Amino acid sequence: MKSQRLISTLCLAILAGNLWAQAPHDTGTYYQKAHGKSGRELKTAFYEIINTPAVIDYDSLWTAYKTSDAKPIEGEDIPIIWDMYSAISHYPVNTTLHGNGTVEGEKGFQREHSLPKSWFNPQEKSGSSKPTLNYKDVWPMYSDLMHVIPAEGKVNNWRSNNPYGENEGEFHASAENFSKMGACTYPGYTGRCFEPNDEYKGDIARIYFYMVTAYEKKQPTWSSTVDGSGDHCGTWVSDMFDLESDAPYQPFAPWAFQMLMEWAKKDPVSQKEIDRNEAVWKIQGNRNPFVDYPNLEDYIWGDKQDVAFDYGGELETDELTSDNCELALNKATFDVEWHPTEQRKEELTAEGKDWTQYDNFREYFERIPIVIEKDGLTITYSYGIYGKQLFADAEQIRLYNYNTLTFKAHNNKITKVEFTVPYQDAGKNLKAFVGNMDDNVWTGEEDEVLFTTDYVQSKYNMGTKTTTHFYTALSDVKVTVASPSGIRQMAYERQADGRIYNLMGVQVEEDQLMPGIYIKNGRKFVVR
Repeated sequence: MKSQRLISTLCLAILAGNLWAQAPHDTGTYYQKAHGKSGRELKTAFYEIINTPAVIDYDSLWTAYKTSDAKPIEGEDIPIIWDMYSAISHYPVNTTLHGNGTVEGEKGFQREHSLPKSWFNPQEKSGSSKPTLNYKDVWPMYSDLMHVIPAEGKVNNWRSNNPYGENEGEFHASAENFSKMGACTYPGYTGRCFEPNDEYKGDIARIYFYMVTAYEKKQPTWSSTVDGSGDHCGTWVSDMFDLESDAPYQPFAPWAFQMLMEWAKKDPVSQKEIDRNEAVWKIQGNRNPFVDYPNLEDYIWGDKQDVAFDYGGELETDELTSDNCELALNKATFDVEWHPTEQRKEELTAEGKDWTQYDNFREYFERIPIVIEKDGLTITYSYGIYGKQLFADAEQIRLYNYNTLTFKAHNNKITKVEFTVPYQDAGKNLKAFVGNMDDNVWTGEEDEVLFTTDYVQSKYNMGTKTTTHFYTALSDVKVTVASPSGIRQMAYERQADGRIYNLMGVQVEEDQLMPGIYIKNGRKFVVR
């Protein structure tokens, strides 16, 4: 019996290895930073990967739902909005019926903060000139599409800001008893709660796991829109959270944590979640790793906390060595589509706007960061959090509010970055969160440097009904990097010497390899 259990365990281990043998859903090296981490460090690594979603404006969520939450219906040409709260909700994706419902399935749907916005608990910022803050000041989670889902208005109204839980439905029940409100029957909590249908309990759990990971701690590039200083200003407040326990690693109250872990197991990742994750990735440039890696929660908080995470695919080691770089910053360099999609052209025309004025702007709902390689440097141009514009023409790129431009060096350090700035609106000064910035020249010694600009409030012209978004234009950049140290250079030369090492770093002969994982020329490979 013991040998049978051992064989079963080995089979499960092999199966788990095969499931993660390649990065899921063509994510490439997106999750590479988490490789080899476990438990607490693994959660923080995922936080560093997903914590800067380029969220869209709150009012733009209605448009986002047309792709992120479209449910095809057999025999119908137009999909409906995928509602996780109601069994009879049947609103076409092109509907404008949004609002407070009084009759389920007839009066419209709403933007539902699955983690209620009243829980954001904004805190006063140090030195803020504004006397009070509210949940709308806590960005980007107020508009994070990952957790702001469409929901039937009537059902959403009586869900209100109550926690999720399990109950008998004695207060409310939606059509066909699909979702319920009542006193919580899950051990550890007896207050009023909302119970989603079993079909979507895992979806909700993985959304909550995402939220406590993406917003694990403060991040310097977050902006609250209060004074542009970039401080995150909120905490969680709800019976589902216990901030005095072990926050931010595991901030849930014990009963809620146990329940969500159970929900995730009983309702595994569905194709709906996979498709929605892809849509959100396209719209705001980050992903939910708990959808990409089913049962990931076990590796962070569960019984696999001591197991090193394998992000899948072929592990890329830092084989590049960066060199000095001079680069034109323009449309040709960032070679992507810089005009509205046909759908967006039609929408702009319907709004009475000339879409050709947007021809040098990146499509608003294509918010995946643009990444290029030059002279061994990785250069990333992004909307940043809540950026409204991303521009490039034949002569320049522009940094509007929240846009970011990042330079990452490999096997050495960036010591100087010099920008050519042909135009700069008043107050839109370049800034970096490390090193020193002086007259558009950065100096320091860093592997990676992120540049953005000071926040300047946009100006609305009542006469022309147009909005002016202020910016800094960048036409060229010169990046200086330090030569690799002797030790780094030796390591770089060694990783391409053809020798084979096991994961303990011990060299092994090729004709003596047993089944397992090995490293050759800095890359991982598997012997089966």
